[in-house]
Amino acid sequence: MRAPLGLAILAILAGCKVAATAGEYRWKVHAPASVTEESKLHFTVETHQEGSPVHGVPYVWRVQWVGVDGIRHQGHSFDPVSIRVKGTPGTATVQILAVEFGDRLVEVARASFEVKPAHPPAD
Repeated sequence: MRAPLGLAILAILAGCKVAATAGEYRWKVHAPASVTEESKLHFTVETHQEGSPVHGVPYVWRVQWVGVDGIRHQGHSFDPVSIRVKGTPGTATVQILAVEFGDRLVEVARASFEVKPAHPPAD
């Protein structure tokens, strides 16, 4: 009884597309130039094919915060994304990843932004 269930779960997981093929689209990430601590980073990813926008393309993303390595998340092109700001003030980077050569994730777009202190330093 367990074997058929296990095979069914594997078949479902194998059909899930985590990210599109890297070279199939032109990728662009739109993120603000800066965010403050204790706020949220909001960004969107655009994908185009032969000059036309293509909505709903799956990709993987992560943010390299200052002092904190971000974990991977899944997104779809043109859908808004937000995440609470982590780490300390400084330059952080959102990385967009897609599949290349079967199952290897590669960076297809990135945007750097400044994380600013939530409260200005006291004089």
